[in-house]
Amino acid sequence: MYKPWSSSVSTPPPPLDRPVWVHLDRLYGPPDSPGPIADPVPGGLLVATTRVPGLLKRWARAVDGRWFGRVNFAVCDAYGAVVAEHLAVLVPASALTPRDEEPRR
Repeated sequence: MYKPWSSSVSTPPPPLDRPVWVHLDRLYGPPDSPGPIADPVPGGLLVATTRVPGLLKRWARAVDGRWFGRVNFAVCDAYGAVVAEHLAVLVPASALTPRDEEPRR
C-alpha cells in the first residue's frame, strides 16, 4: 500500500540551503525564434537564457533515475526587476551547478 511522505510520522530532513546557479536556458530550452522582438511588451522582456542564483533546498529522484533539485530562484526582466519568484521548483540536475558563496566581511 502506498503511503505518502506527508502522512508518515517521521520528520523530513532539514533543508540543504546550498547556493546554486540555475541555468535558465537548460531549464526552459532554447528560444523558439532566434531573432529580436520588434514590439516588446510593456515592462521589459524576460531574461530566460542566462543563469540566475538559486538556493537548493532538497534533492528528489525520479522513477527513471534522474535527479531533480527543489530550488528557490527568481526570473527577472531585461531591466533587472524580479518578474517571478519561484519557490521549491523542481529543476533537473543538468540545469544546476554549484555556486560558491561570497566571502563574508
